[in-house]
Amino acid sequence: MLGEIARTSLVLLIFIAIFVLISQILSHRNLKKKKKYFESLHKNLKPGKEVMLTDGIYGKIVSLKEDYAIIKIAKDVEIKVSRYSISEILN
Repeated sequence: MLGEIARTSLVLLIFIAIFVLISQILSHRNLKKKKKYFESLHKNLKPGKEVMLTDGIYGKIVSLKEDYAIIKIAKDVEIKVSRYSISEILN
């Protein structure tokens, strides 16, 4: 009786370990893809490019500095945002 419980517990533990390992591998792979995407995105940022910010605001890059960007979102309306809040280049 105790031997059966031990074997069942061991099998369950092995299945859980395999599941955790697979989920960690998939998570790591997705993280690498996102990191590569954002590295490419930040290398391609230039004034004049249309961008979308993480909060859904659309605008055009006016100027770039090391840590921030000036984005024109409407006529005579410019905002200063972190470079890292830019989530997509539209053109």
